[in-house]
Amino acid sequence: MNHRLSLLLSLLVATAAAADDSGWQTTMTGPIVIKNRAIKGTDLNEVWAEGDIAAPVGDVQDALLDTSNLNKFMPYLKSSRELTEADAENSRYIYTVIDLPVVGKRDYVVRVWVMETAKDNTGTFRQRWEATPEYLPKRESILRITTNSGSWQITPTGENSCHAVYRFTVNPGGWLPGFIVNTANEKGVAPTFDAIQKEALKRKAARLTPAPTKK
Repeated sequence: MNHRLSLLLSLLVATAAAADDSGWQTTMTGPIVIKNRAIKGTDLNEVWAEGDIAAPVGDVQDALLDTSNLNKFMPYLKSSRELTEADAENSRYIYTVIDLPVVGKRDYVVRVWVMETAKDNTGTFRQRWEATPEYLPKRESILRITTNSGSWQITPTGENSCHAVYRFTVNPGGWLPGFIVNTANEKGVAPTFDAIQKEALKRKAARLTPAPTKK
C-alpha cells in the first residue's frame, strides 16, 4: 500500500470515528456523567454514561460475566442464562427475563461479544451486545424486546478502582412513548452502577477471605 493511500484510509477511519461520537448532549453531571443523542428515524435516544466504580476491575468483570447470577444483583432482572458456549469470535447468545415497574415482564435475546478481558485486576474489560430477537421462539406470555444494544468498557484507575463507560440503546416496546423510555433509561443508570459496585465488592471480599482451615 502506498503512502498516499495509507494516509487517505487513516483519515477516513478518523473521520468515521469522529462522526460516530458526535451529537451527544450532556443531561447529567456528577459522579456519573450521562449523555444522550437522538437515533435518526426514531424517537429513542442512545445513552452514554460513565463514572468511577470503587472496586477492582477484575471483580467488576467477574460480576458482569456471571450470567446465571445477574438476577441476584441487577435491578429488575429476574433470570438470565447462556444459550450457547463461546464461539470463535468469543461471543455467546444469552436469554434474559426482566420485570419492569408498571410495564411488566419482558424478555430478550442478545449476542454478547467479549472483546477484551482484564487479568489479575489489570487491563481493560470490554464487551458489547446486539439484540437477536429471532434466535429463540417468543413466549406467549412475555413481550419480546427487539431493540437492545450496548457496551461496557471498564478501565482500571487504581488497585481498587476503575472507570466505567456504559453505552446502550433499549426499547421495552409496548405502549410506552419515546420520551418516557428515554427518561426511564437514564434514571436506571445510577442504580445499575450502584448494583455492580456492591456486587464487585462482595466478590472482592470473598476472594480475599482465607479459606477455612480443616481441623
